[in-house]
Amino acid sequence: MRIKLSYTVNAKDVLGEAAKLLGLTSHDMQTAIDLYSKVQVQLRKAGTDEVGDGDLKAMEMIGEFRTSLLNIDTRLAEVEDIVLGYRKYVTEAPQEEPKDVHHEAIANLMSDNFGTD
Repeated sequence: MRIKLSYTVNAKDVLGEAAKLLGLTSHDMQTAIDLYSKVQVQLRKAGTDEVGDGDLKAMEMIGEFRTSLLNIDTRLAEVEDIVLGYRKYVTEAPQEEPKDVHHEAIANLMSDNFGTD
């Protein structure tokens, strides 16, 4: 089961975080590259077996290959969404950062009740 996560970073760190997320696909990318060649070899080998189960092994490898590609594609879609959201923020965001209303309210309560700033 896949679960979507979210977390908060400073605006200036968004693209760096996106790069880190993309880097997490390196294992799947290497697996896909390896299987790309191995599946072809296995299919050729299976074609020469009269009674062997090389075709079944090739099917298993194709399933692993597709899973790796799915993982890569899912991560690429997530990174793309992050970059698009960042681009929207950069082009549409006000130049001044909005005030943290909750932080301001707490500071006011502290000041009113305890005479602190």
